[in-house]
Amino acid sequence: MRRHDLVWLAPQAPWQVLTPGADARLRAWAEARLPFVVARRDPVTDGDQLRLGVPLPLAEQRQRLSLRIERNHVQRTAPPPLLPEVAEALAAPWRDALPPLLADLPESTPPPRVFGSFAWQSLTGLPYLHAGSDLDLLWQITEHTHAAVLTERMRRWEREHGLRIDGELRFPGGRCVSWREYAGGAARLLVKSDDACWLSTRDALLTQPVAA
Repeated sequence: MRRHDLVWLAPQAPWQVLTPGADARLRAWAEARLPFVVARRDPVTDGDQLRLGVPLPLAEQRQRLSLRIERNHVQRTAPPPLLPEVAEALAAPWRDALPPLLADLPESTPPPRVFGSFAWQSLTGLPYLHAGSDLDLLWQITEHTHAAVLTERMRRWEREHGLRIDGELRFPGGRCVSWREYAGGAARLLVKSDDACWLSTRDALLTQPVAA
């Protein structure tokens, strides 16, 4: 299971709550059969356990809850939803603006996956979006020329449509970098993996072993 993946838990699963006072809300969330999201682990404090999160909807001030749990208590998993799956339920201006972003993607490029508020509203049916919401995309990247094409497309799309995309480029080995930071041309980039965070050169995104 990787960062951003979705998991489902039994309501009485033996987890350890990391947000004080949140156990009852987390139990109710699980009882509603809603997903939790895999967060970055800290090997020192989490060991082999998963760290999971729940971002609550607007009505609950978008509070973020977290817990720690053994992997064998996960009932099922799924990757984040694909953008076309989320786009079907969106209202204007997003609904009309997204087709150009997905049109004629580079060969073998899968549609991006969605995390953040757009994904949570789609997954739960609860209100997460507001007028200033950004679209968080996760693109699977195979090489730097691939990343360059996609980041330039997103920059152009933002200029044309007046909307904002955030999110990450996921390089081999689960190395994720902010697409906006990558597009900015920095020599060293902040990399996030499933259990670590470090600065990396651009070349090392494709060649360096994943940090422990």
